[in-house]
Amino acid sequence: MFNLTDPNLSYIIISPEEPGALPSDNNHICERLCSILYSKDYTVIPVKSYNEGIYDKSFIAVTSADNDTLRFDAIWLMDKFYQPSVIAKYKGESNAVRIAYDGSEKPLGLNVYDSNLENKVYLYNGISFTFPELKRYYFPKRKEDLKSGMIVEYFNNNKWIPKQVFSVDKEYEKMYKLLMKYEKVRVECK
Repeated sequence: MFNLTDPNLSYIIISPEEPGALPSDNNHICERLCSILYSKDYTVIPVKSYNEGIYDKSFIAVTSADNDTLRFDAIWLMDKFYQPSVIAKYKGESNAVRIAYDGSEKPLGLNVYDSNLENKVYLYNGISFTFPELKRYYFPKRKEDLKSGMIVEYFNNNKWIPKQVFSVDKEYEKMYKLLMKYEKVRVECK
């Protein structure tokens, strides 16, 4: 298997099958997808996916096209095959993203042989892998970035520890001012 986090590689992962459709209809849908991908000069690798007790056909479509073309093709394929999202990895990036139907993107990690079945599992040549969603964080820079009641995480003893902000004025001078200077305080983006 190839390295799915290789920065020189770009690909789309799509699962075109419709739940509840006849197997012959799903075969036709998969053949249509492969024909479209081949015509756009993608290298298509069939894989199996497993989610909520159901096995589906999925495809990894590897391309040498630029990132804008990859994103355009991913959104076009979602529209053409009525998919709520696809996974895409851009050239120059290590992690993949989930592109939603509205065009928004969420960063994804990659776990090989993951036993957590909450995520869709992909199977290829005896290797299983998942793409769990990663949390996004920002590092506050000013006192005004903090609000009473918000949950922040501060870095201590090589781990991030969650803490609720109770009194911004008191806690800023005692703790957050110095931690913010060295980017040791972060807040999860919602």
